[in-house]
Amino acid sequence: MAQGSHEPRVAKKARPKSAAERRQDRIDGIKKTVYPAALGVLAGFACYHGAATISPLPWHSVMLSVIFVTFLIQKYTYSFFKIDAAAFQTKDWFYVEFMVVDLWLVTWTLLLN
Repeated sequence: MAQGSHEPRVAKKARPKSAAERRQDRIDGIKKTVYPAALGVLAGFACYHGAATISPLPWHSVMLSVIFVTFLIQKYTYSFFKIDAAAFQTKDWFYVEFMVVDLWLVTWTLLLN
């Protein structure tokens, strides 16, 4: 072979998951959706009942506080649900925090109206 020529890389086929693994992945996915949703609803109620305390604060500092607190809560409590939070990638954290922020804003808005 000449220098500089590259052999094409052959992608390794992933081992297909068994029915039990697919079922466990589905259960974990449900847990990863319901738990942040519940945290978002709780944050909405907390902001509604603590409105006198947070009203002088700018909205972005309240939002960043909610994101930071719920991130820490999730990071250290997923182990109780037998979910490995250390294996989360950036996109996983964006997903769960989006769920928190979305439901926090929806809940808080509904309670304020």
